[in-house]
Amino acid sequence: MSAPHEKMPGPLSQERYMSSPEFAELHGISGVATSARAAILLHAAKRNLIWFIQGLSLAEGGLKRVAKELVEMFPKRLSKNGRDNALLPSGHARSWFNDDGYPVILGQTLEEFLVDLCINPRIYFALPWEKIDVSDIESDSAIEQNPALSKADFKEAKLSYFQDIIGALFEYKKRNEAAARENFQLTTIGKKIWETLDFALASHGMVLLDGLEGRGKTEAVKAWCGLHLGEARFVSLKGITSKTTAFREIAKAVGIASSYTRTATEMQARIEDVLKRSKLLLVLDEAHFLFNQSRRMYSRPELIDWIDTAIVNCGVGCALVTTPQFIVCMTRAADQVEWNYRQFRRRVKRWVKLPAANTEDDIKAVAGNVFKESPAAALDKIVGYALLSKRDLSAVGDVATEVRAMLGRDDLSKTSVEQVHRAIFDFLMPSDKTFLEGMEAARQTGRKSFRKPRLVLPAEALQEPQEPPQEESRGARRGIAPLASGQRRRAENPADLVVA
Repeated sequence: MSAPHEKMPGPLSQERYMSSPEFAELHGISGVATSARAAILLHAAKRNLIWFIQGLSLAEGGLKRVAKELVEMFPKRLSKNGRDNALLPSGHARSWFNDDGYPVILGQTLEEFLVDLCINPRIYFALPWEKIDVSDIESDSAIEQNPALSKADFKEAKLSYFQDIIGALFEYKKRNEAAARENFQLTTIGKKIWETLDFALASHGMVLLDGLEGRGKTEAVKAWCGLHLGEARFVSLKGITSKTTAFREIAKAVGIASSYTRTATEMQARIEDVLKRSKLLLVLDEAHFLFNQSRRMYSRPELIDWIDTAIVNCGVGCALVTTPQFIVCMTRAADQVEWNYRQFRRRVKRWVKLPAANTEDDIKAVAGNVFKESPAAALDKIVGYALLSKRDLSAVGDVATEVRAMLGRDDLSKTSVEQVHRAIFDFLMPSDKTFLEGMEAARQTGRKSFRKPRLVLPAEALQEPQEPPQEESRGARRGIAPLASGQRRRAENPADLVVA
């Protein structure tokens, strides 16, 4: 991505964002810069739009994918001049040609424009349905934060080659969310999750979702966060081993520099600043990893205390998604290090226990959504395997993985009964059997290791024991007669013990 040719005032450059090390490290739009930009926007819809774009910049494909999809979605909005389209198909570069055949560069690329829209306070835009223009109020706020600015520095957010780019972005956001909703099959458990997350977003409070693994919990949370990309960020804490690792995962999700040169303290300060300004809902999956996972704790759970004080106390919403391990870790911390769990518990507005399993109808609906236009017999086999293995929706995902590997493609529509049968009986069930047999063997070995070992003695030790040769006692050598049965020596009458 080329750096903009326009010279920008120092305070607004965000370290010359297009060429700064921080921007290169992110491969996306800076969350720090976006939070400063969003702080001056008065309408929530405007803030949601730029956080939506910033979230997409951090996803796979980044802004190149967004630019390409905008061009494909709104081809009629692209300006044309004689022979040449204003945009190449990728949406990345554009030029027109003069009468001499020399290219004339026309302003920014779509990528550059999207970055500018998210971080540059000198650009103003109105909502397509907004009757009152509040640009003057927003520009006054920007000048207050950046005294180097003047009213002459502000300009409208538009592109000469893309008609109504702001309206197109709002429409793009709407269609993106509609597609995400349509492609996700919501189960009873998923509905409970979405309802709880809606509450957390509206109340700016903390909620906890407790459910067993393999029930589609994580996928439901991811889908909800995808629908609310302008208001929430999803973070997986799976397998974190330290505070630094946890902050690095959160930093990546909100667009903060998180390379291995960044310390936990650096990332923590920036995370707190961005979340306080943006009020993005922080959704933490595998939240039991916020605790030390050893059976013996020697210190307070720092990350839980950080969420209490630096996040929830500052009006930032938080959702903890976890398994029953969370309450085990919480009890261990309370018992072993006398951690005051009540401070945490009173901040959790809703502690939701999710159903232990999906219904058969829900499993079938999910299978039908994954294996679109597949025969009913194929779906019945998938549901049967999910119920038999007792792994719920994770079993459906395993069948999908095997079929994808078998077919060599991601499209699972019109998968045949034979393909599903082979995936289950040739691969999954033998794998399940091997696993269960291995677990049972390990348990048996474990039980034996606790038994007292049986001694194996040499052959000569098994022979009848022989009486040791009788040896003259020390008492006999001294002339002391042996005691009769029941007789006791008495020091006061030693003559009784002397042999005549």
